[in-house]
Amino acid sequence: MADAAAKTRRSMDGIAALPEDVILQVLSRVGTVKGLFMLAVTCRRWLRRFTDPAFLRGLCPGQGVGHRARFLGFFFQQTSFDRCGRMMDTRMMQHTSVFAPTFLPAPGSPLGPKACALTSFVADDDGTFNYAQPLAARRGIVLMQLVPRTLATTRQLLGLCNPITGERHVIPPLECSVYGYAIITAADSGDLDGKQPPSLPGCFAFSQLLLATVQNLGVYLNSYSAATRSWSAPTLCLDSPHISLVGERFAVVHQGAAHWLCIDRVHHLLYKLSAEVGTSMARFSMTKLPVRAGGSPLLCVSRDGKLSIACVYLVHVTVWTQQGGEGGDVTPAAWLRTVIRIPTAVPYPKYHPLSQPLEKWFNFNMGSLLVLYRSSAIFILDLEKKVMEKVMDCLGPLSNDKLSRTPVAYEMDLVEFFVLQLGGLCRSLLE
Repeated sequence: MADAAAKTRRSMDGIAALPEDVILQVLSRVGTVKGLFMLAVTCRRWLRRFTDPAFLRGLCPGQGVGHRARFLGFFFQQTSFDRCGRMMDTRMMQHTSVFAPTFLPAPGSPLGPKACALTSFVADDDGTFNYAQPLAARRGIVLMQLVPRTLATTRQLLGLCNPITGERHVIPPLECSVYGYAIITAADSGDLDGKQPPSLPGCFAFSQLLLATVQNLGVYLNSYSAATRSWSAPTLCLDSPHISLVGERFAVVHQGAAHWLCIDRVHHLLYKLSAEVGTSMARFSMTKLPVRAGGSPLLCVSRDGKLSIACVYLVHVTVWTQQGGEGGDVTPAAWLRTVIRIPTAVPYPKYHPLSQPLEKWFNFNMGSLLVLYRSSAIFILDLEKKVMEKVMDCLGPLSNDKLSRTPVAYEMDLVEFFVLQLGGLCRSLLE
C-alpha cells in the first residue's frame, strides 16, 4: 500500500514538472469535474494549483467569459410519464433509472462534450431518478419531481442533488400541489448585502427548500430543513382569488429572502411575495410594486445587487430596477425604467405549433436573462450592457421539447467552486 502511494506521488510530481500548456492538455482529458476535484486533494502542490483562478480558467478555455462562463448546459426529461396502471407497473419493476433526466452540455462545458444521464454524476440508489422531471437549478443544485412507486398517492415527491459533488436528498413527500419553489444554500442567510454569490463554501451546499403550495384554495409556505430532514408547519400567505404567482415558479433568492412575483389580474398590479430564509417557520410578507403588469414579467437581480422586474415583449424587454434598499421606498420614482430592444437577428422558426410558445425566458445569472428560442438557439441577455449573445444552438432534444418537459438551465461558476471548496483545506495544510 505504501509503495503504491509513493508511486502515485512520483507520477503526480512528474506531471507537475511538465510545461504549463502540457499540464493543461493532460488535465483536460481527466473527463469529469469530480475527477479533477479528487486530483486536487492528492498533495499540497496540486491543491495550490487548483486554488489558482488563472490555472482553473485555463482548463476550460472554450467555455467563454462573463455570463457564458457560468452556463454549463441544460437538464431535461426526454420521456413523458403517464401515471396509468401499466406505466406504474413498469416503474415498480425497474430498479435502475432507465429514463433518468438527461444533461445536454453547452459548447466548451467542463462537464463533457456529449449528452449524458443525471446518473452519470449522482448515485442512482435503486432507480430514484427514474422518470424524474427537473424543475429548477441554483448554484449547482438541481430540484426534481420524482415519480413514486405506487399509483395510490397524490403526494408530491421531490429530490435535490448536486451533480458536481454527488450530494443528494430525497425529500419527505407532501400532500399538496406545488405552486412555487426556492433552493436555499448554507450561505444565503448571510447574503444580506445583495452581493451574489457570498464568498463562503456554503453557497454550494443545500440547506433549505421553500415551497409555495396550494391547499383548500389558499397558498401556503412550507419549509424543509436539510439539517433536521423535516418540514415545518405550513403558513398561509395568500388567500385572495384575484392574486396569483406569475412568471417563473422558481423564486429569486436575494438579501436573506426568497421572492416570487405575483399579479392582481383584476387591477393588473404586481406584488412581491417574500419568505425569510434560514428560519424554522416560513415567515412571509407581501409588497405592492409600483409597476404595471405588462408582457411576460420576470423577477431578477441586477449586477449591482438590486431587485429588478423584466417585462418581456415580442421585440423588446422593459426593465424596472429598484433604486432604494430592500423594504425601502416603493414609489414609482424609486424604480428606474430602461428598455432593451431584442435584436432583429434573433431567429424565429418559420413554423411552430401554436400550442407551444416560441421562446422560454429564465432568470439566469445576476444581471442577465437566458432565453431559449425553440427550434432555433439559446441566448443570454445582459441587462446592464443591453447585449444579447448566442451561447449555443438549440439542438434536437430541446427543439422538440414539450411543455411538460421544459428544460432547466444549469449554471455554476466552477472556478469559484474550486477556490471556495478547496481554499480552506489549502490554508489548513499550509499553516
